[in-house]
Amino acid sequence: MLKGKIAIVTGASRGIGKAIALKYARNGAKVALVCLKDKKELNSVKSEIELSGSQALCFIGDIGSIEFCTEIVKSVVKEFGTVDILVNSAGTITRSNTEEMTLEEWQRVISTNLNGVLYLSQLVLPILREKNEGKIVNLTSQMAYKPHPSASPSYEVSKSGVHALSRHLALEYAKYNVCINNIAPGSIDTDLPKSMTAEQRRNLESTIPFGRLGSVDEVADSALFLASKMSNYITGSTIHINGGSLII
Repeated sequence: MLKGKIAIVTGASRGIGKAIALKYARNGAKVALVCLKDKKELNSVKSEIELSGSQALCFIGDIGSIEFCTEIVKSVVKEFGTVDILVNSAGTITRSNTEEMTLEEWQRVISTNLNGVLYLSQLVLPILREKNEGKIVNLTSQMAYKPHPSASPSYEVSKSGVHALSRHLALEYAKYNVCINNIAPGSIDTDLPKSMTAEQRRNLESTIPFGRLGSVDEVADSALFLASKMSNYITGSTIHINGGSLII
């Protein structure tokens, strides 16, 4: 489905980002893998991709830095020739309530979750515009639509910002045949749920109409769809993957 395409995937060392990177590679894409600091894990993903018969590059650093983002895009273009797909999956969260949240916490979450999406989009969009085609897939969150008491407001604000940014860019770049969409996951079986007790998991699952957590592969399937030609007439949209959590 992505044969010959070049993709950049942030947050690619684990969880949803890793699942998307592997899914893309198994569907023919060459993938640039980006994460903050998990070098060992990122190299492991790279090895998996190479075993699948594709190619990968690794970048370790903070996407909240415009200099690092510039380095990523320049290096990918130099090595692979172009960029066709950008997936902004990297994210961070803090759990302080509003009165206890520090300015440093606020700025760190906004920097990674929102500024990094803007920086990479600004760098990739001229390439897609020139090609008159391309896909950007941004990972927002159910919490952009339904606040959670255990998350700091910075997380929900950052993900709401990604939602609005995607819609603006989708409108601006539609005339260049560039599709920009969001995926908003709900409770997905990533590191945090895996660390819960059995009782905590049951309590969480009881709040979901489907009665279970989603899998990272289910999110990756939607990311594959949004990166493929099957979604060529979809832009400015959000796919909610939450087992019906927003119904109630």
